[in-house]
Amino acid sequence: MKVRKATNKDIINIVEIHLQRFSSFFLTSLGKSFLKVFYKAFLKNPGILLVLEDGGQIRGFAAGSRENRGFFKKLLMNNLFGFTISGARILLTNPLALKRIAQNAGKAEKNRLIFAELLSIATLENKKGYGKILLGEFEREVARENSANLPVSLTTDYDNNERAVQFYRDNGFEIYEIFESYQKRKMYRFLK
Repeated sequence: MKVRKATNKDIINIVEIHLQRFSSFFLTSLGKSFLKVFYKAFLKNPGILLVLEDGGQIRGFAAGSRENRGFFKKLLMNNLFGFTISGARILLTNPLALKRIAQNAGKAEKNRLIFAELLSIATLENKKGYGKILLGEFEREVARENSANLPVSLTTDYDNNERAVQFYRDNGFEIYEIFESYQKRKMYRFLK
């Protein structure tokens, strides 16, 4: 078992894991093409994209940023052409989704706290501790280039999410705030 930085060849596997683990999430509703563009943008700094391999197969991934300030603008610039093409498709099929993406990115830019951020972590079902291993390696990757000693932040659902909340607490994260995101969705923000 090993964790390593993702490459372009890993994007398809990352998207498949995302689709399996986040089937009812907003980003999933934007389709495979968008998810490929989205995760490909994390391959460039300040993005972080890690994969966990076991038995020669990718079994999980973690995606995030080294710093939240301006991150979504930088992510967009990391793959401007791909996002432009995906955005045109979304505009034709689901124009309200583009509005939601813009609103969410705008809210993220207004955050008063500066932090590194875990935006997505997912593993295939297992009893081997893949999530804990990926989370630890994500934190080590942030620390490698964290001269400002920024905390690591992550958000997760408030309702019906006891298992994830306990997982983050068990890994040293503490609740920083409870807030409402888009569509009045109640969320926790954890910091470590």
